[in-house]
Amino acid sequence: MASRAVLKRYVSALVLVLTAVALELAVRPLLGGRVPLAIFTIAITLSAFGGLGPGLFATALSAACVAAFFANSVFSLLPGQPSLWFFAGLGIGISAVIETFRCRNLELIEAKRRLEAANLELENRAAQLTRSNEELRRFAYALSHDLQTPLRTVSLFTERLEVRLRDKLDEDAASSMRFVLDGVRRAQDMIRSLLDYSTAAGDCGVETVTDLNAALAGALVDLHAEAQENGACMTHDTLPSLRGDAAQLRRVFLNLLSNAIKYRSEKTPVIHVTAQHSENEWVISVRDNGIGIDMRYADKIFNLFERLHSANRYEGSGIGLATCRAIVHRHGGEIWVESEPGRGSTFYFSLPG
Repeated sequence: MASRAVLKRYVSALVLVLTAVALELAVRPLLGGRVPLAIFTIAITLSAFGGLGPGLFATALSAACVAAFFANSVFSLLPGQPSLWFFAGLGIGISAVIETFRCRNLELIEAKRRLEAANLELENRAAQLTRSNEELRRFAYALSHDLQTPLRTVSLFTERLEVRLRDKLDEDAASSMRFVLDGVRRAQDMIRSLLDYSTAAGDCGVETVTDLNAALAGALVDLHAEAQENGACMTHDTLPSLRGDAAQLRRVFLNLLSNAIKYRSEKTPVIHVTAQHSENEWVISVRDNGIGIDMRYADKIFNLFERLHSANRYEGSGIGLATCRAIVHRHGGEIWVESEPGRGSTFYFSLPG
């Protein structure tokens, strides 16, 4: 098949040169014996589009035809250029240049084909990854939901045993009972956090316009008792309305504000929420005067189950900030922190708008 295509290109070159000869013979009497080699140049150029071989073949054949049929003529490619050798060199040059462009064009076509194939493969992989993530999210949700039942059973019967045997247990047994209940409560908190995380990683209503003031107000209501217990002073500037899921953005505020209260210093917690517009996005910040964070761990704290402090010192599941990051990423934004140990922290998250 390939050899037939190559032969076809050489035959086309032959036909083009013979056509040029016929045209030259037709116009020769009208030009007083002059032979305009531009017609042969056109034949060579057209032949060269079939490859270097057909171009050189057309050049050699044209030169031979000119020498054979127009030996006594005055050759002219352009006025003042009567050289047949120049014509032959020009034909070779044209063939070489066109071959170079042809090869580059073939390379571009092949590169485009590979790019399209790579894009298709990438789309397929992305679709597979989306399906896998969705399956993992559903699995995590189902597992977290199913684990709550046996934990509630353990908690219920342990509490009953504690009440029934309260007067019969020694201090070690009572302490062990409390450890069991405390472990169950921590496991339940972690499961609830996992449910929040799996929900954050799923679909959300990012096309709905949400008033961030309302989302923040909801989080402040949820934290009212905790804020009063710690004497926290929480203030905020006017926040914008953006496209996003109201419940999930409320969860972001809730987690960030809860952490600001939890990781307080000896001072009264002072927390301020503000927003600043930057190019095509809004940057929301939550600033506190707490214990601060070593910036070496600024990325680590957003990972799932990552904690910088023991659970005995600060309660928590190590999932809250990971949930915030999942929600913010789902909304097309980023989240980061700027902090210094002993000087408080400022958490930022960006949202398109």
